[in-house]
Amino acid sequence: MSELREDAPQPLTGYRSNEEWDELLDETRERLDRIEAWADAQRKDDVLGLLDCLDKVHRESLHRLVRLFKEGVLEQVATDPAIHTLLELYDLLPPARPVSESPIRLYRKDEMQQVAPPSLESPVVPHWLPIGARSEDVLEGSVHSLAVDNRMLTIARVEGQLFALEGGCAQDGQFLQGARLKHYTLICPHHPGCYYDVRTGKRLAGDGALEPLNVRVTDGDARLLLGIGVPFRPSVPIL
Repeated sequence: MSELREDAPQPLTGYRSNEEWDELLDETRERLDRIEAWADAQRKDDVLGLLDCLDKVHRESLHRLVRLFKEGVLEQVATDPAIHTLLELYDLLPPARPVSESPIRLYRKDEMQQVAPPSLESPVVPHWLPIGARSEDVLEGSVHSLAVDNRMLTIARVEGQLFALEGGCAQDGQFLQGARLKHYTLICPHHPGCYYDVRTGKRLAGDGALEPLNVRVTDGDARLLLGIGVPFRPSVPIL
């Protein structure tokens, strides 16, 4: 395989435009959601088992293919959205550049704040953390990212149910300000093909996860409390 010229980058093209590629990803996620909702357990198991076999075929083939790349080629082709998504799905992306050690700048209510990383030395005492918002502030299909007590938090509502996640993107720890929702899928604003299940925090087809938190709504004023260190109790089945 010939090396790509760094001085003359060319957009990679295929059967679809980048916009059509994004639409294809959306359709794929919607179809997977429908399969997961099937009541026929045997049928669902057969289909998901087939998809798992196809995943293993692709994973093995791609790992062998990438080994043939000359130095620097992988970093160049990974800039294409479709190729980036494929490489990320199979854990083949080149190592990310070192993340700045400066304090993370987080947004809250349109203002930037300097937030120091939480200490990892002291154990977390289970408690309910008020976040200064009410249930009515989180509209259907919306995502809110905020920093409270040096914690990076993401709050969302899907089909009337509130979900909360803690942490930055598993790719490089970036704050998820600007993330979008596609049904139960949280779409990272920084990395193409980086998705999380908002119900569990698990990264879809990739390593890493966000920590799911229990959400409590107080009586009377309907203020939101998040369970920090409280054992997570999922309110939906986790396959």
